[in-house]
Amino acid sequence: MFELFSNKDSHRSIILDIQSDLIHGVLVENYENGDNKIISTCNKSIEENIAPSNSERIKKKILKLAHDVVSNLIKVSGHKNIFNIHFVLSSPWVFSELKTIKVDFDSDNNISDEIINKIINKEIDKTPSKFNAYVFEKKIYDIKLNGYSVDVYNGREAHKLEISFSVSLAEKGLIDNLKHSINKVIHIKNQSFHSALLTQYLAIPSAISKNTDYIYVHAHGELTDIIVVKNNQCKHISSFPFGSKTLLRKIALSTKHSLESADSLLTMYYDNKLSEIDKKKISSIVDSFTISFSNMCIDSFLSSFDIMHIPKRVYLSAHDHFAFFKSALISQNRIVLEILPYDDFVGKDNGRIINMYTHVLGAML
Repeated sequence: MFELFSNKDSHRSIILDIQSDLIHGVLVENYENGDNKIISTCNKSIEENIAPSNSERIKKKILKLAHDVVSNLIKVSGHKNIFNIHFVLSSPWVFSELKTIKVDFDSDNNISDEIINKIINKEIDKTPSKFNAYVFEKKIYDIKLNGYSVDVYNGREAHKLEISFSVSLAEKGLIDNLKHSINKVIHIKNQSFHSALLTQYLAIPSAISKNTDYIYVHAHGELTDIIVVKNNQCKHISSFPFGSKTLLRKIALSTKHSLESADSLLTMYYDNKLSEIDKKKISSIVDSFTISFSNMCIDSFLSSFDIMHIPKRVYLSAHDHFAFFKSALISQNRIVLEILPYDDFVGKDNGRIINMYTHVLGAML
């Protein structure tokens, strides 16, 4: 999709939505009045069947995709006037965590941004990491003084302080390699990194403003990401290793079919286009994976909430085999859930990025 127009009083930004097995990219015109407009888009995915255990090979493929997507984005418009690039990382390329810190002072203490940041940074430094971590995003969700949530805390005194925040980090080597891959195509001075899950959380209210309690489930190639929101506050984020490509590999292995045949077989199964004999053969196989996915999903919810307090409305995003993931969440008997297709609210593929990311990142560009 291309839209050509004057770039007077504007600059351009690139947004790369980097998922476990694909990259969506957009080139955005950012106007001084705050409007954003899409100039070009490009989507590329890892076509080969690479097992998640071969992480280094997948990483190399993702770096190549990033290079190719940016090359395609600027093919028509050229390098001119591109000031920013935003890397929006999904799992497994990013690790995001919610934390709550409680501090009891000996006496009333003057609260300031400096004190808040010092406490947060000290907590982050204590967080163990299995890799050379690069912390690129911190967001405060709630601050309580003497037990009460406040919007303004600078200059106020309190003897009890509670900070709820999130932190996102990635492997420093990956960050450096992504920058290097893009620099081969174009040198962009302003480069920033964001957690896709937390960016989506910030964007969701614009699409579903009437709902304050909900679960967002995004099933992509190799993983599924989850956000649980209560009273418009992010209360739980998690990921687990089961996505659309995971599903296809499992079915291909169980049926001794190729991935392409497994893909077609699953589509025909949910479209009710198989013969009764073929449907019966695959039904038990699909059912076992349905149970596996739903258990992993529900267990993730229950790790932070008791069953009575989990939101019952689920916004589900799955670019491939939506019917399977919806069926898995509906058929489980642990929680009665209402499943709504998230893409109906924000659009599919490129529409999702336009509505999700330009809305939130536009204020940062």
